[in-house]
Amino acid sequence: MPIDHWLETLSPHGHHMVDGDLAALAVRPYPFLSADSVCNQITRLSTHLGALRNDVRRQAIAYSLYVRQLDAIQEAGPRDRCKGGCPRPPVGCCTANHFVILSLSDVLVGGPSPAAMHLSHVITGLQRNETAHSVSHGQVLSPGHCDCLAADGCTLRLFKSPRCVHYLCREVEDALRLEHGGQAPAFIAAMKAVATQTITAVGDFTGAEVISTALALFG
Repeated sequence: MPIDHWLETLSPHGHHMVDGDLAALAVRPYPFLSADSVCNQITRLSTHLGALRNDVRRQAIAYSLYVRQLDAIQEAGPRDRCKGGCPRPPVGCCTANHFVILSLSDVLVGGPSPAAMHLSHVITGLQRNETAHSVSHGQVLSPGHCDCLAADGCTLRLFKSPRCVHYLCREVEDALRLEHGGQAPAFIAAMKAVATQTITAVGDFTGAEVISTALALFG
């Protein structure tokens, strides 16, 4: 399902924050996205999340822009391996509900900050919305695996969890090393660091080195 198709269906809850959100977020670098897609995404999500506090709304929008860049990165390389060479089809690595941002054990052991808890709650609601949209437009869920897994892939594009969006299986890692040589290990390490870390703060949802190391491979 095209990302902008879902964004266009989001119900508006206020347009008064759009200019401020564009000023705060559109000026940041998004090397894997076009300026038009960035501005449209900020605008659509800003109007949909307009009732939220400025900091929480902008954190959620920033996360969606980060995930969209990873979506483009995966499309440029790793996803081909997943589509055509996965040794565990058709489920692959989607064997459990890894889309969940914070599990009970994460909360009890990690002790995430109130800001991280709030952002997790907002993303969870957007995940439900995104999956419902995908299902309503023909994607068929595959029971017994991840609740967001459909027969033709994940129902989430913008709001995958940090665990999902940064995960690279051994086969994909090997393929990246084979294709990109000495430039691949830094990207693999950056992805793995975010995928495996316990979320205690908002900054743990993303990794700046993921984007910078991906530029060396796919930029």
